[in-house]
Amino acid sequence: MALAGCAQDVNSDVALDDGTNTAPMTLATQIGSRLAVDGAIQAATATGGGSGTVLDATTDISAPTLSSKIDVGLRVTNPEVTVNADEPVNIGFSLYNEETQAPIPDQLIKVQVKLPTGWATFLHLTTDDRGFASYTAKVLTTTNVTAIFDGTDALQSAHSENDATLRVRPTPPPAQASRSADRTGVNVNTPVVSVNLPASSIGEKAVYLASLHAGKPYVYGAEGPSSFDCSGLVQYVYRQLGKNLPRTTDAQYAATTRISQYNKAPGDLIFFGSPGNIYHVGIYAGDGKMWVAPRTGDVVKLQTIYTTSYSVGRVA
Repeated sequence: MALAGCAQDVNSDVALDDGTNTAPMTLATQIGSRLAVDGAIQAATATGGGSGTVLDATTDISAPTLSSKIDVGLRVTNPEVTVNADEPVNIGFSLYNEETQAPIPDQLIKVQVKLPTGWATFLHLTTDDRGFASYTAKVLTTTNVTAIFDGTDALQSAHSENDATLRVRPTPPPAQASRSADRTGVNVNTPVVSVNLPASSIGEKAVYLASLHAGKPYVYGAEGPSSFDCSGLVQYVYRQLGKNLPRTTDAQYAATTRISQYNKAPGDLIFFGSPGNIYHVGIYAGDGKMWVAPRTGDVVKLQTIYTTSYSVGRVA
């Protein structure tokens, strides 16, 4: 989310109204000029014929000095971590002035996780007085995390010079796994995912949890965890966060609070259709994208919101 404009050329010739000249111009016209030390033309005098007309113009051609943006560095403070599955681990990020190494506080950085479909933003953090920000998470499989700083009017943008790799130690299979049956009739292990983020970021938790199901097939009526339809994915994700949403898109629309498109935030639900005929839903992930189980033959994936005709609902 460009303005174009035209400026008058101050160096262009000025056309004179020759209808007011009663004497012809002579080749004896005298032209005098004085060049100022600073490179600007201070005066230009032209005398034509015997009319005694004098033109005096001053043009400043000096250019303003442009200040360059500060080069910024961004790094992951603990890039290589090995933990047990579901063990809390703290991931830190440092934002600093590359020239002076001074920390840069009060800036927003985006945390991204690597998925089969590419990198996806799932969390926003603000640097403290030390230029430092961190979050605590639990992972079940080896995970890659990175950070991005979008920059400001005074600061260059930056991508973390290294990624965090969270390796999970292999564990022997349990003697008896807890199993459940999804609506497709296939028994599957029920995963337990925990993300220890601030309580205020339930929407960002929802985005992260949805991302863990990338690549799972769409099946009409499926509620997870091996397959989903659109509203089944929404219900499953929010159930893990302690929110009991209804099963269908219309009921989920009715159970959420209406939010303006311009005020939507990660975790809000994107509804397509009209009240009473809501036919599709996704979980907003930021940057104009949503996590969604699209249609038969497709899989759970991060998808651009493809139309401006949608409603936004927030889970209370």
